[in-house]
Amino acid sequence: MKIAKVVLLSVSLATLTGCMGQMGLSKDLNKWNMKVSQNRWVREGVFLGLHFLGVSPVVSMVDLLGLNAVEFWTGTNPYTGKSPAVVDMAKADIESAGIQNVAKAQIRFDGQDTVKLEVTFTDGREETISAIKNDNTFDFYQGGQLIASVEKAELIAHVANKG
Repeated sequence: MKIAKVVLLSVSLATLTGCMGQMGLSKDLNKWNMKVSQNRWVREGVFLGLHFLGVSPVVSMVDLLGLNAVEFWTGTNPYTGKSPAVVDMAKADIESAGIQNVAKAQIRFDGQDTVKLEVTFTDGREETISAIKNDNTFDFYQGGQLIASVEKAELIAHVANKG
């Protein structure tokens, strides 16, 4: 069970440490650009034009500082209308790792080097597994006790084999 929790948090840590939102507005701008023309050179020109004219940077900032912030705090992206928030993990993802009776699971970042997987079970119990990034390892804690230490290279290889 502990290994499944470490793997789950490791995969989450490796895949969710980038953008913390759906970036729906930016994705729609890119989708629109792909439909402008069949010619890739025209699409590239439009892409560069959007950047040089400041459209893409403004759209990205609206997504990053506005829409994604609302998504993070409310659980729903106001532009896409989708939920749960990217930082909330699906119950099925947790249960596929062998952890059953999950009501809610959420990843929370505490500073630059610590990630916590907070799980609430259907019976009301709560459990937190923490990962702390060191120079060459990730240390995993449950209930304040070290349960595993994984080398970065091992974690990267594991994620590469999953994807």
